Amino acid sequence: MTAFQPGAFVRAPGAGNVLVPVSSRRAALAGVALLTKSKPVAVAAQWAMYGAVAVAGPRVLPGARTSWDAPDDPALWKDVAGSVGEFDGVAVYERPQASRRGGVAAVLLRAGRPVGFLKVRTEPGELDREERALRAFADGCSPAFRVPIVLGRGEAADGHWMVIEAMPPRPARPVRRPDLAGVVEAVREALAPVLPRGADVPSHWLPMHGDLTAWNLRVCGRGLPWLIDWEDAAWAPPHADLVYYRATASAALGAPLGALPPGTGEAAAFWAERVARRSGGDHDAALNQRLLDILRAL
Repeated sequence: MTAFQPGAFVRAPGAGNVLVPVSSRRAALAGVALLTKSKPVAVAAQWAMYGAVAVAGPRVLPGARTSWDAPDDPALWKDVAGSVGEFDGVAVYERPQASRRGGVAAVLLRAGRPVGFLKVRTEPGELDREERALRAFADGCSPAFRVPIVLGRGEAADGHWMVIEAMPPRPARPVRRPDLAGVVEAVREALAPVLPRGADVPSHWLPMHGDLTAWNLRVCGRGLPWLIDWEDAAWAPPHADLVYYRATASAALGAPLGALPPGTGEAAAFWAERVARRSGGDHDAALNQRLLDILRAL
């Protein structure tokens, strides 16, 4: 049985969906690193916060102390500890979209150092897709990016869980000039042999990451960028990942859309239909509307 106790947290500035532990300087740094900032000014602000915590400790974090309602399932925590070893704290990431609330996502900490990233879902579908995709990359690498290695997977009373490799505990940033052609090709080559292909999938559709965005393709230190969040890996029209990356970068970051290859209309319509179904009550509803406008104009 793990000695894990959630302890106290501070909600990081911004969307407020990251709970930064205040048990130690090292744990707080791991929590600050969980923020997925993309705009240069926001990334700089994250680094400033990270530096302040490194110098003065978690007491410099703004906001009142709060708690986290951790899953009350001893069997879950025992199984998770069996996959990564004992841990004594967490930094928590809550999905900011109201329509995607539910489940758990947290960095597991041992003496403030990350030992894994835990996801818990009530239904197995998202984790099935992500596990299948991640295991398709030998040693977690491709020529264009690296992915987290799966450390454990199981089921408990509170749902289905998976632990994957945690990214280094320092702020990451989007890739400035991503090799999108190389990324898309590496995704297709790895997923094609492992993705189940239903009878209703058109024969010309290709594998996609499903959430290829600037905030999921990130540089964290030296070496290849990390490509994370594979829960939507599936078959889609040609150029689906490319169209989505360019459109989201334009909508969220103001980046130029750039020239797209011929034949992207089907992919644009595919994404427009999906984005239109997203909840208008989400915190990013304005972003989704900008994204929808861009997709419908392609």
